[in-house]
Parts: sequence; C-alpha cells; structure tokens
Amino acid sequence: MNIPEAMAHLHGYPFFLTAKGTDKSHGVMAEFVTACANTPPMLMVSVRKGMALSPLIRDSRMFAVAAVDGIALAHAKRLDQMIIDQVDSFMGITVDHTPSGIPVLANSISWFECELARHIDIDADCELYAGTVRAAHMDEGFQAQLEREESSMSELLMDMTPSGVG
Repeated sequence: MNIPEAMAHLHGYPFFLTAKGTDKSHGVMAEFVTACANTPPMLMVSVRKGMALSPLIRDSRMFAVAAVDGIALAHAKRLDQMIIDQVDSFMGITVDHTPSGIPVLANSISWFECELARHIDIDADCELYAGTVRAAHMDEGFQAQLEREESSMSELLMDMTPSGVG
C-alpha cells in the first residue's frame, strides 16, 4: 500500500490508537486524526488527556492508528474503557502487527505505523501526537471497493463529457 494513497482516505471512520511497551500494549479511541504533512508523510492524532497509553508512546517512540468499523470498532470501544495493568490488553483478541510489532485490531480498514515526532500538551481536554508514517496497510476488500468507486466515478465523468470534447 502506498502511504500517500492510504492517507488520502483518512475520513469518515473512527480511529483506534495503539502502542506497545516492553511488557504490555494498549489502545484508546482517537478523538481526531488528520494528515499534517506530505514530505515526510505525517499524521496528527488527538486523544483524551490522562490515557494510560501516553507512557507507552513516550517510551517506545512509536504508535499505530487504525481506521475501524464492525467487529474491530466493537473491540476498540471495549478496549478504550479498560484500565491498563500488568496484563496485555489485547489478550484473547485477534490482532495483526505492524512491522515494528505494534498490535492493530484484525479487520481494521487501514492502519498507519508512526514514529513519534512530537507530543503536544495543549490547554484542552486532549493531547496531540504528531507521527511520521513509517508503514501503512489497507484492507484488500476496502481497497477493491475504493477502486470500484473510482472506476464508477471515471465512467460517470466520461458520460458527462460532451461528444468531441477531449
């Protein structure tokens, strides 16, 4: 999956932020996710302050953010309410892993593995993480759906073009 192409589809879905420490991993629902730079590709993620995920991101300097729906969204919402302890939060849940080993919920629409560039503590109920995208993945079914939609849009545009106009 091409990183800029995956970043172009960062809208309309809830996102789940995950990180992994030496002995545990955890995830929380993201409040907002947006692309914030093209070169290098970067994402800005907003999460509620005081989340147990913060020390994991700080120590590992890595995080993943995944667009979720269906069963992955149900798992994300349940995990978002968990208090991190000595047990891995993802125990008993099917996960995939990013190249650096960060867990992402299986059946996520897409995910982005990011290296922490900045942590910004703003005077609000959220804190921000800016990350350089190191890897991206898009579900094959979702990617095929996007290709069908793009093809249909191209056909529609061709039908709307007057004859003889190039």
